[in-house]
Amino acid sequence: MTTLSLSLAPPAIVRLHDMLICLSKFSDTVAIEAEHDLLRLSALNSSKTAFLSFACARESFFENYSFTTRQRSMGPGADRFYCQILIKALLSIFRGRVDRHKDTAVERCEMELHEDSQQAECRLAVKMICGLGVIKSYKLTYEPASIQHAVFDKSRAVNKWTADPRFLKQITEHFSLSAEQLDMYSDSGKAVFTSFTTKVMDGKEVLKYPVHTSVATDKRDFEQFNVEDKMHIAINLKDFKAAIAHAETANATITARYTYPCKPLQLTYDFEGVSAEFTIMTRGEVDGDFAPASSRSGIRELSQRQTPGAPISVQRDRVSREATQNGQMPPPPPPPGRSIKPLQGSSTQEHLSRSMASERPTASSLSMEFDSLFVPADDDRQWDEMNEEEEEEPQDILGWDASGRADAFAATLRDEEPGFSRNESKTDEAETEGMRIPPTQRISQVRGFGIFD
Repeated sequence: MTTLSLSLAPPAIVRLHDMLICLSKFSDTVAIEAEHDLLRLSALNSSKTAFLSFACARESFFENYSFTTRQRSMGPGADRFYCQILIKALLSIFRGRVDRHKDTAVERCEMELHEDSQQAECRLAVKMICGLGVIKSYKLTYEPASIQHAVFDKSRAVNKWTADPRFLKQITEHFSLSAEQLDMYSDSGKAVFTSFTTKVMDGKEVLKYPVHTSVATDKRDFEQFNVEDKMHIAINLKDFKAAIAHAETANATITARYTYPCKPLQLTYDFEGVSAEFTIMTRGEVDGDFAPASSRSGIRELSQRQTPGAPISVQRDRVSREATQNGQMPPPPPPPGRSIKPLQGSSTQEHLSRSMASERPTASSLSMEFDSLFVPADDDRQWDEMNEEEEEEPQDILGWDASGRADAFAATLRDEEPGFSRNESKTDEAETEGMRIPPTQRISQVRGFGIFD
């Protein structure tokens, strides 16, 4: 059985309302994680590219905080309680409840949760204790859920800068409302922020095309700026605006940490017993110097372990194109019934040229002897086009037999046309005359009918 009870003062209620507003910009539900010394509110956006959490300390944020759990499991999360609630349901309770100018203003908020496996429903009870003895009670339905946390190692974050959120807000005010991404980099003692979009809006008007807006500021405007020069890193502009907007309401200084592009960036700040963390995925071009050694070695291994069929397929395509240009028939593919043996330093065209060496000289482009998968540096002429002046054009037409027999490649080439002798032609004419039918009437007898007039 799990029991959670806490109470909030009016300033903490205002802070909780601001946190819920910020969480609603990322997700429709808020994940509640209760521990013995803190209460964490977190949210993960639908694309899983941004994660934010607010860790509320037990001693400094709450007036009273009590958490007890009795679970049979002894896993790593046995001393915690997880659930999620719709943010709209919580905002309907905490919105506009603090008004010190009214007699019925909220003086204290109490929340209780009792988790029992024997109960059919899970409810979170919220009581708003107002002035003049007014008490408003609410019961919210929650559901258990597995909480996902973004992993970020601060010790490896070599790039770091700290700035006032009001200063960052002045920079973002210059950007267009349709901008989606924000590119940040350092160049010659200046911090450059560039907003851009990755898609073009519908329409051919000039104003609907994407606009890039760059704002360059001096590094001295930051409280701390330690970033590698000319390293571009891009994040979602909407997530960045949400972070600086909440940091401004909390009157806290925001700090950014990151390593290199395509790795997470984390924005952190602390205020009144709350630790806020925004972990955002980044974009950009990763240079070879920033990539880990393991990934670089994997790339080298991949480039060296190419399949043997790749160069041969290129050669076959070239041979077929040359044969088509010369009016020849390309060499046949291997029959389905024959097994293909692995290549060992020579191509199929080389074996074919050796068997036909006695009948026809082999062209240099069709025979290729090499020891590796790449063309030797001193033998680039094998990939050149055929020179008609140097090489003699073949006189025979090369055909192929699809039967796949071994004797199909024997020297049986002939260049002859079907000839017809004169005696045979005369005999055929005599036979044709003997088969004719003699006329039955003279031409003079049928001239009166208008046929031969």
